[in-house]
Amino acid sequence: MTTRKIIQRSVTGVVAAAALSTVWAPTPASAAVADPVLYGTVVSDYQAPCSYSASLQWDRAASRLTGSAWVQNHMWFEACRKKVQVTLVDDENHTAVTAEIVLETACGTTDPTCPSALNTPINQILPVSRYVKPYIDHMDAAITDRPR
Repeated sequence: MTTRKIIQRSVTGVVAAAALSTVWAPTPASAAVADPVLYGTVVSDYQAPCSYSASLQWDRAASRLTGSAWVQNHMWFEACRKKVQVTLVDDENHTAVTAEIVLETACGTTDPTCPSALNTPINQILPVSRYVKPYIDHMDAAITDRPR
């Protein structure tokens, strides 16, 4: 084998190894660690018949969701039934975890059997895989109607 062939094969091997390491090595964007605590808030329209708001935070280290949700019913004879939906989304915009927290019913303002305004504390664990947890990018929160 000539010296020229040996050099060609060596250069080809180095170029191939460099190309493979570029393809398989994680990029800085995919290997980045996000904030240790993520926040989410949701607020209803001012003139909604059922006003609501929620302020939530998710602690990455403990996988704990904490915060509170507030609901106030402005209707006289109709109850207000809501639930909080929390979604943790990874850096590639895929849903990692979804949780629903059912809130107590806020009765109508003329109903003496239960309150028309409620403040519900939220404190629960959101189970997230340890492999996915470092890539959680943001938290989406929404309050929606729930059936009876």
